[in-house]
Amino acid sequence: MNFQEIVPMSVFGTVGSEASVMAPGFPPDHDLMDLVPSLNPHYFFRTHLRMPVMNFLYSPGGDALSLVGPTGSGKTSLLEQIAARLNWPFRKVSAHSRMEIPELVGSIGLECDLATGDQRTVFRYGPLAKAMREGAIFVLDEADVLDPAVFAGLNAVLEGGALVLAENGGEVIYPHPNFRAVITSNTRGQGDEHGLHGGTMAQNIATWDRYRMLEVPYLSKQEEMLIMTSTMPKVDKVILEKMVDIANDVRKQYIGNPEMELKPGQPGLTITFSTRSLLRWARIGATYSSNKNAQVAFPSTMGQALREALTNRADKAMRVVVHTIAKDAFGAAWGADPVLA
Repeated sequence: MNFQEIVPMSVFGTVGSEASVMAPGFPPDHDLMDLVPSLNPHYFFRTHLRMPVMNFLYSPGGDALSLVGPTGSGKTSLLEQIAARLNWPFRKVSAHSRMEIPELVGSIGLECDLATGDQRTVFRYGPLAKAMREGAIFVLDEADVLDPAVFAGLNAVLEGGALVLAENGGEVIYPHPNFRAVITSNTRGQGDEHGLHGGTMAQNIATWDRYRMLEVPYLSKQEEMLIMTSTMPKVDKVILEKMVDIANDVRKQYIGNPEMELKPGQPGLTITFSTRSLLRWARIGATYSSNKNAQVAFPSTMGQALREALTNRADKAMRVVVHTIAKDAFGAAWGADPVLA
């Protein structure tokens, strides 16, 4: 596939004279369209993040890309939605502490011949090998949980080198010109500062040197309100604004947030809102608030929605803190919340 000047910048939310500028992308009928992420029409692009990512995609210069930020800040969705608009094939893998190189590049396995019933050994290509051949964006999510030795084993590939598959007779896969390697992480490769991200490891500095790094913070209130109002146009903006304020208050007390604003002696929260969980809360709350049966079943419909959207994953103490923040914002309209009884 070759780039074509076919993508108007208006699809990234640009306005004015820049909106009609055409960006390089791939035709919408190529053979790998099944690997292109689904497009979210309500996605809000932050220019100061979109531009560096697109600059990397168009001109990597031998680098890989690292997106670093707190839980729920939108690291992976940023990549997915850029790829969706450029029709760029996209392969994503979630890292784990026991991951080894064969899980990424491929390994020998058994295959049954349907005609004869005989079994034979075959080499099954892993997602990284496939992405290199196809020219896809390869994303390794939560990469900081990898064993540093495994991470170091990817150094040659991250620099744009070939992949040698020793188990497949020494096959050499040269990276397609459109192949890009990206990782996301909650830490900066130097271990977990807060004790929240279990399993993260300090990585080899030589490995980290192969990445250009981009910080992905939480959305601002104004940015998140644009998403909320466009996604939930029938919900009162005053209510949505209260919900965004509550989410930001929770994030300020989340100890995994590098911009946290904790007071001396304040322990901090171990759960937080992503934009996804905030939208989930709004959707569930809107449904319950318009349903008379739900209003009878749940003395605090928004409280019940908050539990389902976020706080049921927290322990009782954390749940009480988050619900107290919400009740203070909504006042008497919050109702009789069993969590605070």
